Amino acid sequence: MGTSWKSSDVTEKFNDYNDMLEDILGFQVLFDEIKESSQVHHILDYGCGPGKVAERLAGLNENYQIVAVDESKSMVDIAKNDRHKENIDYRLITNDNLSFLEDNSMDIVIICFVIINISSEERIRNVIKEIYRVLKPSGKLLILDSNPNAIGYEFSTFRNGVKGKTYKNGDKKQQFLHILNRPDLVLDDYYWTREFYMSVLEEARFSEIGTCEPTIETLTARKVEQAKQKYNVTKWGDEKGQAPFIIFKAKKTDI
Repeated sequence: MGTSWKSSDVTEKFNDYNDMLEDILGFQVLFDEIKESSQVHHILDYGCGPGKVAERLAGLNENYQIVAVDESKSMVDIAKNDRHKENIDYRLITNDNLSFLEDNSMDIVIICFVIINISSEERIRNVIKEIYRVLKPSGKLLILDSNPNAIGYEFSTFRNGVKGKTYKNGDKKQQFLHILNRPDLVLDDYYWTREFYMSVLEEARFSEIGTCEPTIETLTARKVEQAKQKYNVTKWGDEKGQAPFIIFKAKKTDI
């Protein structure tokens, strides 16, 4: 059994976690990708959690219409109460059901740190197939997850798994999130290789599949300085040269 995301204790602690690295080396990369096209209007944030990503995205462009869904009522409640925006529609879903969304209705779908919380290969494949259904032809899927090749590294705000341990697809793995003046929030998630993600996307008929693994060293000097000022950073951890996250980019095949 993985982390109980429906537990109010877990959701409150996760809401307090400083997602500095996720923002600098994850969310901002997704946003740059989204901003490339002026034709993007309808965006699905699948597994939105407490709304941290959806809120940031909504603030970039008031014309974005964002549907943000999650299966945890506690998470959706926090999102609605703390991160309400006129252009975000927060929704509680069950059993990965997106039947309220029409076929070919979304320009972009983002999935942030969701796949690592699913233990079943079959369920992951079904989620990706459903995402494919709701995307418009030529629409983009962006997946942000923990880097399977960054096990045991000491990043500034978390550690992913146990250093020296070998994991295989579907193995349970722990994430240690560092929370200021509090014990680490230990999350039980699951290990999936880069090759597994690629095979699932290919099976669902996505095309132009690519990956990105940002580090502090790959950012421009301007972006590094902005990040230091925003988060009051005086010293980087292993994220300076090792990518803590991996981003998958894929396109729905034209009909």
